[in-house]
Amino acid sequence: MHNFRKTLFNTVPKSRRKLCGKPEQIIRCMSVIDHPSDEKLVSKFQIPKGIMGQPTFHTHPHLIEPDFLTCGITQMEYRERRETLVQKLAAEVHNEHQSHIIVIPAANKQYMSDKIPYVFRQNSDFFYLTGCLEASAILVMVKPAQTDHFKSILFVHEKDEHAELWEGPRTGCHAATRLFAVDEARPVGNFPSYIAKVASTRPSILWSPRDANREVNDLVAPVWQAGAASGDPQKALHVMRSIKSPAEKELMKETCYIGSQAVNMAMAVTKPGVSEHYLTAVLDYSARASGAEHPAFPPVVAGGARATHIHYVTNNQLLNAEEMVLVDSGSQRWLYNSDISRTWPVSGKFTKHQRILYELILNVQKRLIQILGEHRPALDQLFDSMCRLLGKNLQQEGILPRNIDGNDLVGKAYRLCPHHVSHYLGLDVHDTPLVRRHMPVRTDMVVTVEPGIYIRPDDTSVPPEFRGIGIRIEDDVLITDGEPLVLTASCVKEPEDVEAVVGKHSL
Repeated sequence: MHNFRKTLFNTVPKSRRKLCGKPEQIIRCMSVIDHPSDEKLVSKFQIPKGIMGQPTFHTHPHLIEPDFLTCGITQMEYRERRETLVQKLAAEVHNEHQSHIIVIPAANKQYMSDKIPYVFRQNSDFFYLTGCLEASAILVMVKPAQTDHFKSILFVHEKDEHAELWEGPRTGCHAATRLFAVDEARPVGNFPSYIAKVASTRPSILWSPRDANREVNDLVAPVWQAGAASGDPQKALHVMRSIKSPAEKELMKETCYIGSQAVNMAMAVTKPGVSEHYLTAVLDYSARASGAEHPAFPPVVAGGARATHIHYVTNNQLLNAEEMVLVDSGSQRWLYNSDISRTWPVSGKFTKHQRILYELILNVQKRLIQILGEHRPALDQLFDSMCRLLGKNLQQEGILPRNIDGNDLVGKAYRLCPHHVSHYLGLDVHDTPLVRRHMPVRTDMVVTVEPGIYIRPDDTSVPPEFRGIGIRIEDDVLITDGEPLVLTASCVKEPEDVEAVVGKHSL
């Protein structure tokens, strides 16, 4: 691992090495975060010893530091998230005579074929509230009427020697109470009878997301049919998730660094004749070797005119010397995601017209990041700014006619970049979709900034020398009280830096 990072580091001139990070930097889980010192912040629960259904610092000290439930996040933080959600939902109703029952399901295993599961990926809302990585679990929070107190009950699979022989360890009910700092843990098979009993209290509101887990929906449907009022907790949850805690910000910095170095390495091994599939493998290997569980999503590795197909993921063509290659990739580390796009010349040298378009998109992106800091606009407003900037700059280069303006110019720019310029980022790549993009951004949000241009080979409205080119430059940005912090700044993007990296290494 040390040699792997050192190789990349040495491909960059000394004047630019700060962009790539130090080769000896080893990402270790949250080593920059001090342990809680205030006794009020220290959970009364302790991480139990023994083999659990997920890593703990007892079994995986290389992944989790002492006193943390998951990488960088304590039991207390998960408990506080649950408390905040209950308070938010109770405040929405303004009726102290109603009890609240909140049901948040985990994800179920998904299968690619008979008995062959995909790699399990936990439901983001469930993980955010529990830190639990086990499939098919269910979190229930019950707040009785006329009280501020509530109880957390976690339904998990009980210990089962035969099942664990095939599927690996389970935490089980006895240890789950202490591990996840809940009030009770019960077998998941007891959930139907429990929810029916607890919901019989009148009046009550049952909060449960309708689209998170179909099996759990079927189990709670009789409660709704019996007349219980219903609500969806996801909007309140997504508002909470959109604002990152100090621990989450550190996790986002880590995954963005990992994703950035993976893209840098893909640049470094790019040469004419290599395949898109080869770069896909380099991205995957680099991210995993640096601490990611897996890619955040199937990457786009699109050479030449294939880059004008925004979601091209076939990645099976060879790269030619006269082309550029567009890469959109990211890494997932402890469920937190990076999302990065870069475009570079396969030969290692931009042609005149490639560079014109590349610098045009880069300048638009830099200005959009400045606008985020200066005005803190809604993401929809940022998109409008992108279309206007893109249209104006394309006119200045003679790529769009100079005799159009206003909405006509914006429309032509939108035709060349038909995707939004930004989305929220965190536990999901397109994070917190119930936080609408017409709301102004807030401090401690993480968003992408990703202008692009996609000119088809048959687009006769554009001069021929610019046809068949697709370019996107995307960074992940933390909104702060001051200037925005570009979390992916270590991923090279200045033209000179790109040319200094491309093709300088072979695996």
